[in-house]
Amino acid sequence: MFTKSTKTNTVHILLLEQLRDVESCLLYFESFMRAACTEGTVHETLKSLAVNVGDAEAKADISLRKMIDSLQGHAYLPSTREDIISVATRCDKIANACEGIANHVVYQHFSFPTQFTDDLLEIVSITHNQFEVLEKAITRLFTNFGDMLKDHSILDEIRDFESKVDKIEHKLNEQIYALDIELAARMQLAKYLESLCDISDTIENIADKMQIMLITRKA
Repeated sequence: MFTKSTKTNTVHILLLEQLRDVESCLLYFESFMRAACTEGTVHETLKSLAVNVGDAEAKADISLRKMIDSLQGHAYLPSTREDIISVATRCDKIANACEGIANHVVYQHFSFPTQFTDDLLEIVSITHNQFEVLEKAITRLFTNFGDMLKDHSILDEIRDFESKVDKIEHKLNEQIYALDIELAARMQLAKYLESLCDISDTIENIADKMQIMLITRKA
C-alpha cells in the first residue's frame, strides 16, 4: 500500500512537506501564544506575530493542494487515495485552528489572565510534541507499513498526549467558572481554552483515522 521508497514517492515527499509547513505554523503559533501570555506585550507585536501564523497557514494550504494533485500520478487504490487525503486535510485543520485563535485574540484585543498562562502554554507545548509524534507515525505508513500493521503503539503515544491536555483543560474549566467575573467573560475565556485544546483533539482524531486505515487493510 504505502511501501514505495520515500526518495521516489512524490506523494510522500509532498505530504512530508505539508506536515513541515503545519509544524511551522504550530511554531509560529507557539511564539504568538508566548507573547499573548506575557503581560505588557503591545498589540502591534501580537498583530505581527498573528500575520506570521497566517502566512504559515497559507503555505500549508499550498502544500496540501500540491500533495493532492500529485495523487493523480500514482496507482493507489481509490480507498487509499481517500485515506491519504483525509489524513492530510485533517492535518490542515491544525494550521487553520492556529490561525483562527491568533486572529481572534488580535481582533478582540483579548488578554489571558496571568493565573492561567502557564497552563495554557503547557497545552501548546504538549500539542507540539504530540504533532511531532504524529509526523513520525505518518512517515511509518510509507516507510514501514508492514511494521505499523503489526505494532501501531505509536498511535497510543499520540492519545496519551491528548489525555494530558484533557486533564489540564478540565482543571482550567473548573477554575474559569469559579472566577468572580461576568459570565460572558468566563465563557469567552472558556471558548479560547476549548479552541486551544481542540487542536490536540484533532491530532488524536488523525491517529484514530490511521488506526482504522491499518485495521481495514490487515489480513
